[in-house]
Amino acid sequence: MRNRREVLKALGGLALVAPVLAQQGGMGASPAPVEPVRVAAKPVPWEDGACAFCGMPIKTPEGQWRGRTFPKGFFEQTYSQIAFEKPRPAPHDPKQVVEALHFESIACMVNYAWVHGIRDGEGATFYVTDRGAYDPARPQESVRLIPARQATYYWGEKMMVVMNAHLLAFASAKAAQEFAERNKAQHGRQRFYSFQTLWDLAPLPEMNLVALLAQHTGLLGGGDHGSH
Repeated sequence: MRNRREVLKALGGLALVAPVLAQQGGMGASPAPVEPVRVAAKPVPWEDGACAFCGMPIKTPEGQWRGRTFPKGFFEQTYSQIAFEKPRPAPHDPKQVVEALHFESIACMVNYAWVHGIRDGEGATFYVTDRGAYDPARPQESVRLIPARQATYYWGEKMMVVMNAHLLAFASAKAAQEFAERNKAQHGRQRFYSFQTLWDLAPLPEMNLVALLAQHTGLLGGGDHGSH
């Protein structure tokens, strides 16, 4: 886990992160050729699960929620998970022993792991939802989890997703490119990334990022930082 001096230094540079993510292109560095041991994904607690980073529900709320109404399946399309090889205390709540941590944004998962020093392939496997196989009419049923290290990530400047992170994951580069082509008029600038590139750019820009990073490092007390 990073000490407070390291995090404070990182917080001071957050203003530079968003432009970097917006302007960097390409697929980034390739992962190590040796495939780490894969931990099986754990069941998703759709009914009562909340994001371990921002606290928002991982299931799209029905009707109005915090003054907004979201389209069906809006939250589920970016659901992500860190599955552990063995049950362990949750870094953000050591009194809670978990087999997996759940997130409603790809950025939330990457930022949480960055703060708490969790690495994919080291006793844990990171998973993301394949947006190419996703059906918003059947959100929970169509969520197909794929290893984060194998996914291709799409960034759309004007694309709206949970926590305004602008990121989706796809099982293949072809699927990501086809999605980008269909939405180029609405999404503005577009980029593709590997998971290694996202990790190298962490912490990733999203709503309330500074407050959430500070909260998870103990620089702030508890509080509600999950609003859009």
